[in-house]
Amino acid sequence: MKRVAKDEKKAKKYDLMLVNILLPLIQSKKYDFLLGDLFALLDEGYSSHFLLGILSLIYLPLSDKIREMSHKHFIDFDYLPVNEEIIFDDSTLDGAIKMRINSWIEDTIDIVGLEYSNLQLARLGELFDTPVSKKNLIIFVAKIFQFFFSELNIRISPRTAGNYTTFIIDQIMHKIKEIPLEEV
Repeated sequence: MKRVAKDEKKAKKYDLMLVNILLPLIQSKKYDFLLGDLFALLDEGYSSHFLLGILSLIYLPLSDKIREMSHKHFIDFDYLPVNEEIIFDDSTLDGAIKMRINSWIEDTIDIVGLEYSNLQLARLGELFDTPVSKKNLIIFVAKIFQFFFSELNIRISPRTAGNYTTFIIDQIMHKIKEIPLEEV
């Protein structure tokens, strides 16, 4: 019972953080396309802190909050979008963009590892091992990935975004599954 109470307290903290982050996102029409998928993933059982990590790619104040909690330096991402739309090509992708994506992956792993809940980690693993749930997550993350690049005036196809995000989410989940569960 103590373990469950402790886990519930942690979950409430991140639920409140999610609400505070979602307010500006909901108020801005440019994020409307994500909200249905986000709420569906919450309904499936994905934890707030995991989804906060995922959203941190497109909302730098969230990344700053995660980095503050992780005692890491804030990200200085000052890449200016190109004037003409370009097609995504990972071999010619600017180093600043690659670093931002790597920081995003790090943020997602970090926020899950901060004050983690045994129950939430177990649930996250179950969801990820469920093909339909994993597919829903990949679709959501691919939309975020596409949005990130579109803000930089870089076009990436849904298929390419899906392939990259599948790889990224697999790497994130591998790291998350390495987090040792506390003894009860």
